[in-house]
Amino acid sequence: MHRPTIAWALAATALLCQAAAAQGGRTLVRHDFTGSAEGWTITGDAEPTEPFDATHGYPGGCITGVDAQLGETWYFHAPLSVLQQLPAAINGTISFSLKQSGGVPSLIDDDVVIDGPAGRLSFRFPMGPGEHWTDFPVRLSESAGWTWNWNTRATQSQIDSVLARPARLEIRGEYVTGPDTGSMDNFRLISD
Repeated sequence: MHRPTIAWALAATALLCQAAAAQGGRTLVRHDFTGSAEGWTITGDAEPTEPFDATHGYPGGCITGVDAQLGETWYFHAPLSVLQQLPAAINGTISFSLKQSGGVPSLIDDDVVIDGPAGRLSFRFPMGPGEHWTDFPVRLSESAGWTWNWNTRATQSQIDSVLARPARLEIRGEYVTGPDTGSMDNFRLISD
């Protein structure tokens, strides 16, 4: 009677193991936002600055911002604990889950921004999140298509130099012009 449940659990475990093997490396930072915002804040025109939401995550808690509609794009701002691990993540992966309430994304801007004394890296995904949770992974390598200082394709050397001494990592939370709410969950920083 319990065999289908056991079979399903074994299949799910196998898929998780395959996904972890495909990602390679080890998890340097994992934020599931189960009990707090884990140091993440909001920058730009959104509230609150302490964005923890205990009930609307994917699953459990998440972090959420509400657009104040002041005309600038708002971002989830990573804590120092994430920045300290970025040098170990060269050629690794940043991944997270997003959702937003504003309908079809209509605001074009950088989705991930990492900057420091060596320069500014930015990345744009081909699509934005919808009203249901969407997973977004990006490799920290030249092959991913990062932009260097707003206008040229980043080389691996430029990526390495920014990741060596990062001052800021931000993930976009706003995807529409007008009122919206954005949420992030399941942040991972994984080494190569």
